Amino acid sequence: MNRKTGFRFLIRIMERWKNTARSFGEVSNFRDTSIEEMESALAKYKGGEVMLSKEYWNEGIAVIYLNHPEKKNAMSGKMIVDLRKCVAELESFKDGKAVILTSKGDNFCSGGDLDFVRASGTPQGGFFMSTIMHNTLKRFRNLPLTSVSLVHGPTLGGGAELSVYSDFLLAADNVKLGFVHGKMGIMTPWGGTTRLRQLLGERKALELLLGSKVYSAEECLQFGLVSKVVNTTNRLDEALDYVRQLTIHHPSIVRAYKTVTSHYDEEQFEKSLVLERELFHPMWGSELNTAALNKNIKHLEQKK
Repeated sequence: MNRKTGFRFLIRIMERWKNTARSFGEVSNFRDTSIEEMESALAKYKGGEVMLSKEYWNEGIAVIYLNHPEKKNAMSGKMIVDLRKCVAELESFKDGKAVILTSKGDNFCSGGDLDFVRASGTPQGGFFMSTIMHNTLKRFRNLPLTSVSLVHGPTLGGGAELSVYSDFLLAADNVKLGFVHGKMGIMTPWGGTTRLRQLLGERKALELLLGSKVYSAEECLQFGLVSKVVNTTNRLDEALDYVRQLTIHHPSIVRAYKTVTSHYDEEQFEKSLVLERELFHPMWGSELNTAALNKNIKHLEQKK
């Protein structure tokens, strides 16, 4: 395929994406907004924080903590911007070998903070959030650091999406993990569909996404999403032991291997994110999404 033919093919694909997106709402008019303006818009939705710990820095290991326990570590707009800052700092971690993504409190992440979801519930808000998170998580995935997500307790919606962007996923034995977005009248906003397709293949990804089931740690292990099940109480110690086994080599070796593996088929990954973003953002704050929010849906069985 020569350059001219390739360009025409790309134009046809983009038009098809736009036509598909129109079935959900208007195609985005927000592409001219700068990343800085998007960040500022998100940062005004306060609550919680995302912190970068350097406690194990001398071993070449960084730890990112989500910290919003009063909202079950649901992500606010501010936390999305915090996560972006953490990733930016890790891009300068020249002697780093690994990063662990985990959280404080009783669970990993229950998705988006519903106060933030309701307040930002417009196609523009959805486009800003999706654009920032796609960019941040793609940069996280492309860090020359072995990445491990360590999850525990309810890990739902956006929390499930965050968990799968690492190279390895460790689940505590009390995990309840589910891509429950469909029940909320939306699709994955943070690139979870693209990443699941990459990890598990088309059929298994569709099974998780369309079924909206919540799975145990052992079930996640059985179908290949989780690398290891760890004890809830000692989860960080077990995760650190796991990471240390993967970082026995000189930083240059670890970083070289990770750089090659993370950039494999990057062009197709980016194209899929663009399509996912176009399809998602008109759903944010839509009639279907608003109706689901008003139902106050419980994704986990309530204890009697």
